[in-house]
Amino acid sequence: MRSGDGLPRQLVMSESISNRFHALLVHLRLGLDPMVPMMLVAAIIGFVASVAVEGFRQAMYAIIRLYSTHEHLVTAAAGLPLWQRAVIPVIAAVVGGLIMWAGQRWIKRPRGPEYMEAVRVGDGLLPVVPNLMRTASSLVAVSGGITIGREGTMIQFASLVSSLIGRIGRADPAHQRLIVACGAAAGFAGAYHAPIAGTLFVAEIILGGLQLREITAVLVAAVIGELTTQSLFATGPLYLAHMVPPISFIDLLDASLLGLLAGFIGPAFLWLLDTARRKYQPLVGFLPLRMGLAGLFIGLLSLLMPQVWGNGYSVVQSFLVDHWTLTAVAAVFVLRMLAVTAASAAGIPGGVLTPTLALGGAMGLMVSHLFLVPEASHSQALWTLVGMGSLLAATTHAPAMSAIMVFEITRNYNVVMAAMPACVIASVIGSLLRHRSVYSEALGLKEGEHREPKVAGGEFPATAVPPSAEAAPLDDAQTPDAGTPTATKP
Repeated sequence: MRSGDGLPRQLVMSESISNRFHALLVHLRLGLDPMVPMMLVAAIIGFVASVAVEGFRQAMYAIIRLYSTHEHLVTAAAGLPLWQRAVIPVIAAVVGGLIMWAGQRWIKRPRGPEYMEAVRVGDGLLPVVPNLMRTASSLVAVSGGITIGREGTMIQFASLVSSLIGRIGRADPAHQRLIVACGAAAGFAGAYHAPIAGTLFVAEIILGGLQLREITAVLVAAVIGELTTQSLFATGPLYLAHMVPPISFIDLLDASLLGLLAGFIGPAFLWLLDTARRKYQPLVGFLPLRMGLAGLFIGLLSLLMPQVWGNGYSVVQSFLVDHWTLTAVAAVFVLRMLAVTAASAAGIPGGVLTPTLALGGAMGLMVSHLFLVPEASHSQALWTLVGMGSLLAATTHAPAMSAIMVFEITRNYNVVMAAMPACVIASVIGSLLRHRSVYSEALGLKEGEHREPKVAGGEFPATAVPPSAEAAPLDDAQTPDAGTPTATKP
């Protein structure tokens, strides 16, 4: 049969259905929430960021294999002759300092904002070359046993790669900030195997609150980052620990007391870091020399105990499963606090999140020896983890992230029941005693200043990564000179 205009009825019906389907697609596209296409971008960012984190990790292992057959720094230090244990941190710190100094002298580009500042109050643009120089400097330093966290540099590197992706796609400022936030969460998840904590890290610390629209994309990036890490690189939790049985009311009381103690120790630790940085950096202006002296101090401390080396990963793992005497734990606590302070004061690029976890674990273990009288292996794991979370909360002022993190890094859910009240108490006391957290400088906040984040649901346009005629060149500099001292990151 034919229609009135002579066309087959089947063809007319087919064209009608096609037109209606096209109209439906157009309607859906126009009515689509702008955050929906951002989910695909976040998934891509999660995958790429986790690969970047693993690349940094493998590069670090390659450098460690130059002087040891072991990949873990404490084990490597224990197997070295004493003179090598003292000298290697010096060499690593000097070489790392020379990389930073050369970058400042010859590249002549400002360092630019930290990824936190770029997301919270900036435009999400991270200058490429200065950040690559800092990454290379940190890579050499942490590979040589310097007592600083490598995970902070991993997250910064993942954020840099994400920023590049946004620039290549010519994202507008609102989406550029969100893309970098996704990269930070995915980098956190890849470094710590903790996607929920990585999401809360962005929500509590970077965004300054739970922004529901943005946090959906951040969560997708973190989950994909962790899934990529687990599937391609490393499976299982970050730490192995004895399973913790269900928590009792007595355990909650003990955890609250531990959080109270952490609330006082955390601000004191931050005061020590800031004071040492202000006093030491003006005394030695030449960066390689300043970092080399810190490396020498760390190397000499490691002659007493090899546990001084590194970010603290091996130390925490040993706290969770091995028997430690009170004297040995106290010695590790004091020596590592001195070493972390020296590295931070010298301006060695890296972070203090993992070193803080190690100090918190030592604090929890000491308290359990002195007051809680552990009766089983799970008690050792419980109070080590609660101490880790509570000291982290006291320094970051992020209790939810801290409590969830100690669960995710061990997959020990019952720990959350004890860690949550401890982290809340520690965070409240820590913020009362010291208003500035460990990340205040990285967020670009001055003393007593609070700035609302620019990322907000109403600022997102209708497409995920739209063209922008105002996208900056890859190495545009936006902020203070590279020589400006900055606080270390996680």
